[in-house]
Amino acid sequence: MIKQMNPIKKSLLILFLLCFAVSGYSDASNYEVGDVFESKKRTTSVVLFELKGDLLRYIRQHGSKTGSFRQMDTSYTYEVQKGDKIILLKSYKEAEGKIFRVALVAKKKSRKQDSPYYYAVPKQFYQLTFVEHLTE
Repeated sequence: MIKQMNPIKKSLLILFLLCFAVSGYSDASNYEVGDVFESKKRTTSVVLFELKGDLLRYIRQHGSKTGSFRQMDTSYTYEVQKGDKIILLKSYKEAEGKIFRVALVAKKKSRKQDSPYYYAVPKQFYQLTFVEHLTE
């Protein structure tokens, strides 16, 4: 089908596809301090860690190809639920990659939720919807 197309149409199609590929790739990593994200889905794999060390251990464990499996202490984690919002407060540059300190604005108040401050990996933010950018 592409061989039969006019050269102008073919070049426009390639340019159009290239623009979509580049714009989709560039939007994936532009997270800034002050961004607010909301979970629109009932189930997400976005996990917030109360302790920075637990998050770094989690990243190292999943980054290694050794196949080791270790139970994670779930008392220091929070799985983002539908309607929850997170606000990016501070960015850290670690050897394992970029990490954000986030504030959780939960839709439903949980009894076990002592602190609204957690740590998160931006690789999981693709499942969240951008709401707004706070300036202050």
